[in-house]
Amino acid sequence: MSKKKTTFNRKITLLTMKPQSGFQEPLETARATVWADVSEVGVTTKFAALQAGQSVSLSAVMWLREFCGYTHCEVDGVRYKIAETGAAGNTLHIKLLLERG
Repeated sequence: MSKKKTTFNRKITLLTMKPQSGFQEPLETARATVWADVSEVGVTTKFAALQAGQSVSLSAVMWLREFCGYTHCEVDGVRYKIAETGAAGNTLHIKLLLERG
């Protein structure tokens, strides 16, 4: 039985944003562009996230070795907060749940 191969279909930009005092914009402290498999989240995932107070709209599966605690992600020029990370179908991959903002 063969496993489904993950196809990394899009380049995404991972960001680490550090909060600033007052009304200043967060400071970007790290940036990396990587390939990922980006897709919309399913209904079950969306409702589970809503119950946890999150509003996730996308998921991205990428190489685990390329993820180093980033806080945000840009997909097609839109910035998302990394709401949650978790296991993917392969132990070499990580799944990011993304919410706008």
